[in-house]
Amino acid sequence: MDTVTTGKYYVSVTGLATKSLLTTPKFFRYTAPAYTAAQGATGNIACSKLSYETLYMTITVWEDKQAMRKYFRGEAHVAAMKQLKAVSSYGKIHGYFTDEMPSDSDAIEAWKKGGRRVHGNPNPMYGDVAEPEPSSPSSS
Repeated sequence: MDTVTTGKYYVSVTGLATKSLLTTPKFFRYTAPAYTAAQGATGNIACSKLSYETLYMTITVWEDKQAMRKYFRGEAHVAAMKQLKAVSSYGKIHGYFTDEMPSDSDAIEAWKKGGRRVHGNPNPMYGDVAEPEPSSPSSS
């Protein structure tokens, strides 16, 4: 599959599942400021947040990848990322270039097909391919 490295827009899609209802308030305490920072970031064109299956998702559209990276290194996003494993049981990200402003459903499909799982076990519901069980040495 060819990887597109240019386009009119750079799209970033993130999907996270919280560990439990008890960790959800902490999740929002850190992600709300990160989302607000994305909305006001230089080069951001659009932001959306939504629920998909059992995930909380964000979809951001940027003028270019450099603008997204500047936001990515910002204080609010870094603070949220430091909490990832404490509050979530699953995380998957995907960034891609496109010439068309994506709908949420188009961005989710791209995330399912091309995303990279950064935390948690594979889940076919999110487009993950199950990883084979590690083989154990046979006893002789």
